[in-house]
Order: sequence, then C-alpha cells, then structure tokens
Amino acid sequence: MRFSSHFMKFPSLHPRIIFRQFSYLFVIVSILVLMNCFGSKQIIEKKPDSHIKPIVIPPQYLKPIVGRVEWVEFPNWKLKLRARVDTGAKSCSIHAINIERVTENGEVFVLFDTFVDEKPVRLKSKFVKEAKVTSTSGVSENRIIISELMKMGKYKEEVIINLNDRTNLTYPILIGRNFLMGKFLVDVSLSHALGD
Repeated sequence: MRFSSHFMKFPSLHPRIIFRQFSYLFVIVSILVLMNCFGSKQIIEKKPDSHIKPIVIPPQYLKPIVGRVEWVEFPNWKLKLRARVDTGAKSCSIHAINIERVTENGEVFVLFDTFVDEKPVRLKSKFVKEAKVTSTSGVSENRIIISELMKMGKYKEEVIINLNDRTNLTYPILIGRNFLMGKFLVDVSLSHALGD
C-alpha cells in the first residue's frame, strides 16, 4: 500500500509561530511545577545535623543581670543609694565617718555618719566584729563590720558590710561578692540594669 505524498509533507510553520507555541508550553510547565512545589501543604523539616548539639543554658546562668552601678535600698535605715558593683571586692562597704560604738541593753551597736545627697545622715547598726580588710590597692586596715538588711532589685538579704571612709570615691556603697555571688550576673557595659 502506498501513501500519497501529501500525507508525508509537514506544513511549513513560521518561526514566530513555533516560538510562540514553545513559550506557551514553557509557561504551562512552569505553572505546573510551581503548583506542585507550593500547592502541597507538606512541610519539609530539615533534621539537625547529628554532630551539632543544641545550646542549653545551665540554670546557674539564668540570673538577673546587674550593671557597674545599681540602686540599693536599706529598709531598716529607709535609705536608697547608688552603689558601685565590684566583683573584685570580697565584701560590701559603706561610707562611714564619726564612727562610735555604744552598748544598749547588753548589745553593742555602731553609730556612724554617711551622706545622702551631700547631707550627713546618722545611722545605727548592730556591731558584728572588727577585722583586717585589704583594699583593692593592697592596703590593709582594721575596719568595723556590721550586718544590715540590703535590697537590690528583687533580692533582699542580711549582709555583712564594712565601714570605710569613702569620701574621695564617687559612690558611698560598694557591692562585693558576698552579696552578688549566686544571685546576679554582672555586665560592666550596663548601668542601672535593674531600673531606677
């Protein structure tokens, strides 16, 4: 059986028509690919690499951050003062002049003057002991030690404080490790991190 030659001939198509047909085909295929990718609601989760461990912050580091200067309160004295936070100091210190010991009903107390807004204030506290304290400059001297309730942020605690003439220093209170340890993290780039 012979086919006629006109069945074997393809009509000649203009190049623009061919290009337009391929363009339509390309757009349709692209749409189908995009619908397949975004149309399904399947979420592909990337599994973490087995050699990378998640960061876990130990509970001992989940503490309030304090700056180099913070407000402290002394509820018994009804005082609120700015204090220098010093992790290099073993214990707290307060500015004190005109120090004298008195005995009342068999108990020993200490009377001393400190300054609030450049005005002298006479304070009284229970005497603990007299001890040799070495300053950060390496000078040792005998200082009177008292125990007083102190509050910084949400923490309130009875703390050992030594009395020291801090006349030439900017802040009347120095907060040492005996109050900071276990309760706060210190960021020296901050100031008043606990608020005003």
